[in-house]
Amino acid sequence: MSFKRTWIKLSKWFLTRPNTTGALVFLALMLLLSFVVGLRYKVVKENQQREMSNIINVVHQNFQQVLKNSYTTTLTLAMTINDEGIPENFDKIAPKLVNTNASIDAVQLVPNGVIKYVYPLEGNEAALNYDILNAPKVKEEALKSIKTKLIYFAGPLKLKQGGIGVVGRLPVYKNNKFWGFSAVIIKLNTLLELSGIKSIDDSKYYFQFSKVNPDTQKEEFFLPKKENFSKKFYQTVIIPDGDWKLYLIAQDKNGLLYQITTSIVLGFLLSLICGLWVASIMKKPAKLQLQIYEQAKKILHSEIEFKTIFEQAPVGIARVEMNTGNFLAVNDEFCRIVGYDQKELNKINFQKITHPDDLAQDALYMEKLKDGNIDEFTLEKRYIHKTGRTVWGNLIVSRLSKSDGTPTNNIAIIEDITEKKRAEEELKQSFEIVSEQNKRLLNFSYIVSHNLRSHTSNIETISSFLESAETKEERDEMIGLLKKVSASLNETMSNLNEVVSIRTNINLTIEHLNLHDYIEKAKTVLTEQIVKKEAVIHNEVATDIAVDYNTAYLESILLNFISNAIRYSHPDRKPEVFISYDGKTKTLKIKDNGIGIDMVKNGDKLFGMYKTFNGNPDSKGIGLFITKSQVEAMGGKIETESELNKGTSFTIYFK
Repeated sequence: MSFKRTWIKLSKWFLTRPNTTGALVFLALMLLLSFVVGLRYKVVKENQQREMSNIINVVHQNFQQVLKNSYTTTLTLAMTINDEGIPENFDKIAPKLVNTNASIDAVQLVPNGVIKYVYPLEGNEAALNYDILNAPKVKEEALKSIKTKLIYFAGPLKLKQGGIGVVGRLPVYKNNKFWGFSAVIIKLNTLLELSGIKSIDDSKYYFQFSKVNPDTQKEEFFLPKKENFSKKFYQTVIIPDGDWKLYLIAQDKNGLLYQITTSIVLGFLLSLICGLWVASIMKKPAKLQLQIYEQAKKILHSEIEFKTIFEQAPVGIARVEMNTGNFLAVNDEFCRIVGYDQKELNKINFQKITHPDDLAQDALYMEKLKDGNIDEFTLEKRYIHKTGRTVWGNLIVSRLSKSDGTPTNNIAIIEDITEKKRAEEELKQSFEIVSEQNKRLLNFSYIVSHNLRSHTSNIETISSFLESAETKEERDEMIGLLKKVSASLNETMSNLNEVVSIRTNINLTIEHLNLHDYIEKAKTVLTEQIVKKEAVIHNEVATDIAVDYNTAYLESILLNFISNAIRYSHPDRKPEVFISYDGKTKTLKIKDNGIGIDMVKNGDKLFGMYKTFNGNPDSKGIGLFITKSQVEAMGGKIETESELNKGTSFTIYFK
């Protein structure tokens, strides 16, 4: 009698306050809309950040490739200078360097800071005899390369021979005295072309390229669109070899908001209409969701030892004895890559530090090199670091020979590409995660739309009946139905909330659980059902089998599958459930002798939300959906085999 009096008071409260009821409906729908739109905004924002990061990293790598090619070229030019400080064969080597390297427009040798050797000469005549150490506009950046004893890229600046470009200058020392510079000229258009900046679709993003002017100490920009972009979303990378800064800027700072504006507006209007409609309905009853190494191959054929250049190389270099594979000399970078010092490497050969899976291919190439079938080879291979970890290297090996052609030993150049390999793998994983998230978001949006539409349809129908009711008894009956629909809507929201909780929980606690014990625990929980149906549960899992899993998920998965096997037993026989575990495939199989499922008719809908197949009034179609979500959240999957009137087998794969 007390509950009846409370219900009568609650019904009277809503019926006598139609505007308040409409406002509550509006607020409930707006909360749901905010949740769905928030999820979509988060996914869209993360996708944009990941896309921008990938684009700017590719362009940054292209810049580094161009600068490494330039460094290799300056090293080659430096090696043409003999011990007396006189360049040899400049006219032969320079054309080869320029013609085989698309990133270089010209090369120079600059003894004592005065440009004396230039290739190609045509178009560059104005640069000859230019004293860069006494030219105010270029002097400071030239001195910087001398001070650091490393290559430095000056500019972009206006070239003496005309045009805008950058100049990479490597200081050359002979007998521990500064000789001059080995230099490369890269026109700005060439640099931008090879970096990939010009090939980027500028409908969404654009690039900006800047450097702090050494004279004015102000940041200068060299690409179009120099307007202030500080309020736009952008990412930057630093290129230290030239003190350059590269920006990737989103065209529209409000781009993310524009993508969800339509959803917000439509959702707001729908919520408002529903609120007004409920209010209007409620009023009547009251009234009534390869090139870095191309030039290095030429360097490897020379036996002239420039220790400073050798040690300063940004790649690992090793000289290897041809017959034994023993290391004869290595530089510091090679030691860093493999983790051994020079003394340790001099006592071993390359086979000792090569990954076992790459040893056969590496040995085959070395044999061909020894027999003279090839002069050099390039190979991506793995090394075993001194600490035991795997290091990826891009390897180039070339044969060194005497003047008469007799082979002596080999030179190997190794670039550490471990981070590149890791980045490629992370990019692949990120792409798979984004694809899966988008797929799940679309599916969840469909479920929300479908389920809420059915409830609102029921509310609309009952409201129309309520509007036409002539007696108090009829109104009370309609209000009772409206309460049932409201309870059903609340249950739907609870189910959707549980699904969201499973799919967004990224911090699950994982424990080492005994699988046999948890099956026994599930049997204990289901004792009443087992006794009532005289079911037999065969736990064939060994007592020492353990899995790394979340405790709540494992309990839920076992309870769902075992209780379903009992609930949907065949009326003509006692239910039997067989539970087994395969250690090789890491799979748990739950097999019953129940009524089975028509897989041809219902196989694609088996794990769908609110999908039932047997007419059982207790079936809600949520258990298998949630169970599948829990298994996938743990990185596993489910496979099903079933036949009508014979039984069903579920196979759960553990990660």
